[in-house]
Amino acid sequence: MSVGRNAALGLCVPVAMVLLGAAAPATAPPSVDDAVSLYRQKRFAEARALLEPLAAAQPANAEASYYLGMAILREGGPYSLDAARSWLGKAVRLSPANESYLSQYAGVCLLAADRDSSFSLALEGRDAMTRAIAQDPGDLGAREGLMRFYAKAPWPLGDPAKAMAQAAAIAHADPGRGAAAYRSLAETFLRAGRGEQARLAAQCAQSLAPGRPQ
Repeated sequence: MSVGRNAALGLCVPVAMVLLGAAAPATAPPSVDDAVSLYRQKRFAEARALLEPLAAAQPANAEASYYLGMAILREGGPYSLDAARSWLGKAVRLSPANESYLSQYAGVCLLAADRDSSFSLALEGRDAMTRAIAQDPGDLGAREGLMRFYAKAPWPLGDPAKAMAQAAAIAHADPGRGAAAYRSLAETFLRAGRGEQARLAAQCAQSLAPGRPQ
């Protein structure tokens, strides 16, 4: 009888294990939301590790492409700018109406244009930034990027008047930020030997000082 009980127990153990295994919840695979959470915690390398297979498996997922590009950019490295531009460009192609994607892509294009002295990248960045502002006129970061572009770019791309117009739009929305924008322009124009434009930008910054009538 003892042998029979032991045999019965031996049969019950694997059955119980199977039943327990069936009852255990399956672990969900990593998602884009998981990667975005890591990105927002500034755990860029971990976010990138999750996003690379996700973006490869979901080639039509604009969000995966965008956050992969941003994680690569924030992580840094010798090739990060080019890789980030590639992924952000894909996000823009997949979701051309997304202002945030456009703005970040434009900024990366302008950084790459400065690095490589590239006319075509400068145009691409300018046009993407212009589209971003058209979609969201309140994006002051995009306006600052376009302002810097017009202030620093050589002729025929540069245009001090357009740079001042962007600073004016920033000042209208946020006087403190506008004052900083004008001061930045004054310094840029002074370095470029544009004394009159530098003085005008400095006067605009001063007019926005606290306590001055608007």
